[in-house]
Amino acid sequence: MIEPQKIYSNLGFDTDTSISTLFFTDNNYNSDLLRFEERLILNTAKKLNASAVYFRRFANNQSSKPQLFIFDNSNGQLSDDDIANIHRKIWSSGIVPLYYVFDKTNINIYDARKQVKYNDETGAISINPFKQLSLVKDSHNEYQKFSAQLFANGTFWEQKEVSKHFLNKESAENKLIEGLKNVRKHFIEESGLERELANKLLVLSILVKYLEERKDEQGNHVFPSDYFKVYKGATSFCEVLKSGKTVNLFDELSKHFNGKIFELDNWERYTLENTSLNSLANYLGAKHDGEQLVIWPLYSFEYLPVELISRIYEEFIDQRKDAVFTPIHLAHLMVDECMPISQPKDNYKVIDISCGSGVFLVSVFKRLVQWWQKKQFDKTGQLCHPEIKDLKQILRQSVYGVDIEETSVRLSVFSLSIALCDLLTPTEIWKDLRFDNLREKNIYHGDFFEYLQKTPNGQFDLVIGNPPFEDKKKDFKLLFEQYSIQSDYHIPRNQIAMLFLQQAMKLLKPDGLLSLVMPSGPLLYNDTLDFRKEFFSRYEVPQIIDLSELRNASVLFEKTIATAVVFACNKKPKPDNSIAHICVKRTKATNEKLYFEIDHYDINYLSQEIACHDPFIWKANLMGGNQLYYLVNRLAKLRSLGEYLKEKKENHNWVYGEGYIVSTKTEYAEHLTGKTKVETKDFTEDGVLRKSVETETKFLRSRKSIKEIFTSPHLLIKEVIGKNNFIIKYFEEDIIFKHRILGIHAPKGQEELKKIESVLKKNYKLFKLLILSSSAEAGISRSGGYVVLKKDFLNLPYPLKEKVLELSENETIIRNDVLNYKLEELSKGEKAAINTQTVSKVELEEFGKILCTNLNPIYQAQNRKFKALKPIHTISYTCFPFAYGNAKISNELKEKLKDGDLSDLIENKQESVLYRRILRLYKQDIIYLIKPNTLRYWLKSVALRDASDISADLINSGY
Repeated sequence: MIEPQKIYSNLGFDTDTSISTLFFTDNNYNSDLLRFEERLILNTAKKLNASAVYFRRFANNQSSKPQLFIFDNSNGQLSDDDIANIHRKIWSSGIVPLYYVFDKTNINIYDARKQVKYNDETGAISINPFKQLSLVKDSHNEYQKFSAQLFANGTFWEQKEVSKHFLNKESAENKLIEGLKNVRKHFIEESGLERELANKLLVLSILVKYLEERKDEQGNHVFPSDYFKVYKGATSFCEVLKSGKTVNLFDELSKHFNGKIFELDNWERYTLENTSLNSLANYLGAKHDGEQLVIWPLYSFEYLPVELISRIYEEFIDQRKDAVFTPIHLAHLMVDECMPISQPKDNYKVIDISCGSGVFLVSVFKRLVQWWQKKQFDKTGQLCHPEIKDLKQILRQSVYGVDIEETSVRLSVFSLSIALCDLLTPTEIWKDLRFDNLREKNIYHGDFFEYLQKTPNGQFDLVIGNPPFEDKKKDFKLLFEQYSIQSDYHIPRNQIAMLFLQQAMKLLKPDGLLSLVMPSGPLLYNDTLDFRKEFFSRYEVPQIIDLSELRNASVLFEKTIATAVVFACNKKPKPDNSIAHICVKRTKATNEKLYFEIDHYDINYLSQEIACHDPFIWKANLMGGNQLYYLVNRLAKLRSLGEYLKEKKENHNWVYGEGYIVSTKTEYAEHLTGKTKVETKDFTEDGVLRKSVETETKFLRSRKSIKEIFTSPHLLIKEVIGKNNFIIKYFEEDIIFKHRILGIHAPKGQEELKKIESVLKKNYKLFKLLILSSSAEAGISRSGGYVVLKKDFLNLPYPLKEKVLELSENETIIRNDVLNYKLEELSKGEKAAINTQTVSKVELEEFGKILCTNLNPIYQAQNRKFKALKPIHTISYTCFPFAYGNAKISNELKEKLKDGDLSDLIENKQESVLYRRILRLYKQDIIYLIKPNTLRYWLKSVALRDASDISADLINSGY
């Protein structure tokens, strides 16, 4: 039999090194080795009989994430039934996406996102591994595909071999919600209940089901064994539903638990007492007409995360059009950033200003409890569990929320009540728990601005949430009058979320922190510079997490919407304050809602001055980072086409503007009716496909004041980027056109019009880059190319001397990489070429040349310069060394690097540096760049950024 230690070693888990993040459940670790969040996970893993947990650590505040559990079954103590039951619990909890079980002959690898199989006849459950590695026969290459190295930097999830596994659609959350939606649909149809009451009944039924199924490791349930017997001899909740005594049960539970969770009004009581609930009982119990919509034995209720129960409720309330519900993993990220588990605080008050389902409140409450546990652990060395009085005190003193919707308030109270239950044993829930009525003080039902009017300023340490998004709110002015809102700077487009952001700062104590989900357009990309200038100059903004690339429906939110998370401290920023603009990319881990993958290249730092005054920085960062911004900024200083046309209009009678609109017909226009026209769709890169005669007699916007744009000589520019070039054409004939075409008429400027056409076409790639990097609308792909606005063309540079438009070698690299790679990544995400292709030998050679070319003009001296050494490849990364002078790598170190051992290069073994995707390590005149093998990390433009980062490192070190 192969020893377990050998198995761990073959899989790359070096358990003997101090930098290993594989921890065993039967070991005692001190706080120097094991982080507190890891200790909590390890404790859960121990209850599941796991032998070890492998963690991935992240930089800054993001909590460690368990990547997999390992079960040592070499003694055969776990049967197939045991493993199936463990799988059911892990799948229900969502705690890890996979786990390994090794026995005497194999390593069995399980997809923990896959539900167990259910035998309809016997009620038995089973599960099979999706991969089996032989301890005797399989090669080293097979082991490497499941090596610890791949988990350390997150590249495991991006392998083609696992592309069809660990899918979010297979998760317990998705499966349960999908099943319950079907239950709701059938039940409402069959019962005839009004939708709102049916929803409430379903939610309360799920809560009772949760309490009924909940049990501890000793088999103790919440309800006493004969609890349901008084309801006509029922033995389960489903039998109570059939007995006609459901209202009586809810009354009893309401008295027992207090807190008005199970309270019904008179109409609800009467309706339920006179409605048959047999079909609901069948749906929540066994089969119904041969179809089991939710197979309850698949779920382990003691392991279902409390947020999932809230999520179910959320699905059952009618969604407001201006609200987007927050994904659980986004709420966790925001709480991690605002309330790091390693930094507990006392007397900490938090408010969610639009609490909806309560997902933030639950996450905050759980973190406050973890803070309590950490403080106790630091005192006693023991992992303590708070008593009911401690939990209630945390809730009453620290957790607050506001929502205008009655159902949302009820949901938040419900969610917090479940969160409280989740932290107690079944015995404690029944014997000791009495819910407080949180609606009396903590959860406010009403308009946020009404709450703000009634609440003294400076009450909270943290304001968090996801306020409603609604552009051009109709009753915006009325809102100001109704609640006496004081706003001394403009809210763009009457966007309600921006008003929430502005006003919510008043709730914060000095130095308090705000973290809100915002629509990224109004916050960063639209013409809202005035708002940013005011907000960023009043409050210190440490970072903005830009989620715009995750905008497509179901990638992050259920519907398509571009968002960003803004963080703001209630204090005036220092002049040297810098803001981290973090542009999150679409990766497999992000797409499947495992966690947010953020690496070094996703983060761009901008100065306070630029953040307040520059309109281009945010879009440039999103498209290509600071280097692209420098190019855009250089060209933005040149004379623009709009400035040129304005001068021509004032001094030479030129006329320019967009074409006419038919739509609602209000005005006659002799200059349009009966004239030759080109339809916008017929104006293409191949020229004008067809012409016709305008037969309309009335128009919405006839463009009478600039009707010369329809007469020759004139230049027509279609407001799209085009696939291969701009759609632009000089005409020496009269022709009319509609509003997505820009026309320029020059009475005596035929040659100048032709020059505009020539300059735009000749510089197509550069101008396409500039539009995409600065336009508020460009990037929305439609047939015919990217749609842009008139002002995007007018903002293009049109200098006196065309030569200044020529790009340097580095600027050309940036342009080409954005156009050739970044545009595809914006639309295809993790499936784009740069995220699926492995870097080639030629591409690495080009990368090395560019890096050295940019470093050597600064550092070449006395025949010493940087030169690229031979790259070293491993399963999870490429190590590319660059030597200064004649420095060489020893053969011993080369072999270690090939094996994935970086220990000789890392001085501080406890640093999180090892777990980053991007490493720059310096040792004896050699720079080691260590990054994943994927092409995106080795583009030519990335070589430019690496050269800049290396220069900064060397300067900071005195070189």
